[in-house]
Amino acid sequence: MGNEFDPKQLSGELLQKIQACKTPEELVALAKENDIALTAERAEAYLAEMNGLEVELSDEQLDKIAGGRDCGWYYD
Repeated sequence: MGNEFDPKQLSGELLQKIQACKTPEELVALAKENDIALTAERAEAYLAEMNGLEVELSDEQLDKIAGGRDCGWYYD
């Protein structure tokens, strides 16, 4: 088979297709279509890693990001 699976060296279009894969089997099939060497184990690990990156923020963290903190400036 062709190239080793390295997401850092793939095109943006292919990365979008990879992100749409829900199962390791889908990812392996996509890799095969694009002449990329990828085992089922590596695909499963990659998807698990990507799913682990989805982080839910607490209400307090969201308030800080959204500017919900009081700066002490008031206008009448």
